[in-house]
Amino acid sequence: MHDDLLSELQTTIERQIPMCAHIGIRVHSYGEHGLTLRAPLERNRNHQQTAFAGSLNALCTVSGWGTVFLLARRHGMSGDIVIRRSAIKYLKPVECEHILATCGPVDPAAFEHFLAMFHDKGQAKIELRSEIHSGEDLAVTFIGSYVVLGRK
Repeated sequence: MHDDLLSELQTTIERQIPMCAHIGIRVHSYGEHGLTLRAPLERNRNHQQTAFAGSLNALCTVSGWGTVFLLARRHGMSGDIVIRRSAIKYLKPVECEHILATCGPVDPAAFEHFLAMFHDKGQAKIELRSEIHSGEDLAVTFIGSYVVLGRK
């Protein structure tokens, strides 16, 4: 089931967010540390030969979007996932051959509130944090507020 869900996520992001396929975003792993997506530096270089800021932002945004997708699927929620707002900090250049963005685990209390809101109102929001490291150093921090709008 776990692999099927990750395969569904990969197919969904490529179909619903076509830019993901163009820049090479792939599901890397999902577990206790959260959802990690990867993209090749080769497709996402800037003029400094480091990762392009827009690609880093996209990778973080989609790691949060994918986390909400997995949570919704695992809990029988149906709806459209959108990002409401985000904030990103670029702390250092990213030079890794494979860029990894990890959306950390969801706080259990925040998730319970999210589920209750969805069941009460047919929509819910949740704030998630993603990070990208360059080697051992934290290079990017991202906070995104995501909304699931239930289908009627």
